Amino acid sequence: MKALSFFVTSILMIVVIPSKAAPGFDGEMRDAASHDELSSKLRMAQQSDPIKDSGPAIGEIEKDPASAQHRRSLLDSSAILCFRGKLTLVPKRAVLHVPEHLENRFGVNGKVEVKSWQDFYAANRGWIRPLEVTRDEAFGFKPLSEAKLEAIKESTTVVVATFKNGPIAVRPYVDPAEEAASSDKSETSTPPLK
Repeated sequence: MKALSFFVTSILMIVVIPSKAAPGFDGEMRDAASHDELSSKLRMAQQSDPIKDSGPAIGEIEKDPASAQHRRSLLDSSAILCFRGKLTLVPKRAVLHVPEHLENRFGVNGKVEVKSWQDFYAANRGWIRPLEVTRDEAFGFKPLSEAKLEAIKESTTVVVATFKNGPIAVRPYVDPAEEAASSDKSETSTPPLK
C-alpha cells in the first residue's frame, strides 16, 4: 500500500507541479507566413522603392573618383633610408639634416629587407638622431625653436623629425602676417604637398 501511495504521489507531482510553474502564453497564436504572403510583401517593397523614383544620377558617373589618387606614389613622397640590407621609408620632409658623409644611406642599395621605423631606428641608432617636434611645428603653425635649429645645424648624424616616436613631415613656418600680405597681392593658392 505504501508503494502505491508513493507512486500516485510522485505521478501527481510530475503532472501538476510543472503545469503551475510554467508561465502561460496570453498572446494570440499565428500561423507562419506562407510563400505567397512573403513574395507579395517583397513585390510591394520593390515597387515603392524611393531610390528608383529619385531620377538620373547627378555628376560624372562614368569617372571613377578613386582614379585621382592613383597619381600619388608612396615612394615619391618618401625618403628611403637604407643600411646593411635593411630599409625603411619616412616622409621626405621628416629628414631635416643629412651630413655629406651619410648621403650614401639614402636610396635602395642592393637586395634589402623592409623594416618599420622603430625596428630600423633601433638597429641604426648610431647615425640617426630623432628630433621630437610638436604638432604645431610639424604643421608649420609655429617655428622650430632656436635650440632645435642649432642642434640640427651642429649634428653629425641624420636628423629625422618625430612626433610621438614616429617620423612626421615638417612644413616650413610661414608668418601669418607675411601670409596675409602675400595673399592680398595674388589670389593663387599654394600648391598642395606631394
